[in-house]
Amino acid sequence: MNTGSYKIDEYLKELASKSPVPGGGGASAVAGALSAALSSMVCNLTVGKKSYIAVEDDVKKILESMSSHMESFIKLADKDAEVFYPLSQAYGFKPKDEIERAEHEKNMEKLLYDAAMVPLEVMKEAGEMLSDIEFLAKNGSKLAVSDVGVAVSLLRSAVSGAMMNVIINLKYMKDRKLAGELLDEASELLESTMEKSDIIYRTVLEVLL
Repeated sequence: MNTGSYKIDEYLKELASKSPVPGGGGASAVAGALSAALSSMVCNLTVGKKSYIAVEDDVKKILESMSSHMESFIKLADKDAEVFYPLSQAYGFKPKDEIERAEHEKNMEKLLYDAAMVPLEVMKEAGEMLSDIEFLAKNGSKLAVSDVGVAVSLLRSAVSGAMMNVIINLKYMKDRKLAGELLDEASELLESTMEKSDIIYRTVLEVLL
């Protein structure tokens, strides 16, 4: 699957189908891409306006950064499908003997790890955007401040959704020490993002009300 080549209606129909991919992990990455795209729009509506000349250089840098984030999220959406499909197939495999069973368990461990790492990367990517979105909420075009609120809401959804996919894959790993370390990392990212995104969202509400 190549998310980048999908039309939005085609992607949504595929997402709605019983196909194992795309799924929640990929959708979380797409939410992140939408957040970056909206943030870019706010930047484009701010640059070139006399009222915002003092922050124009900063906004241009944010625009470049958001473009990079958007591309990264699209790649992560595709990567999520790439790693989850073989895992979905492996769940149905029935080992014939102990040799196959041992090999299957080893393979499952790697597949589960890979499937957990992609949404974890989505969470990291999203966390890197928060300070820029906060800057746009305070310094971007006031005509587009509501779009900043939508952007941070989408980012929040991307992170909370990705967290679900991290958990479900780590849950079945045999290496509980590694799984615990990754879960701790994801939990910290979740808590930090939720706290910061809620502050930004309320900042936007205060401007609008």
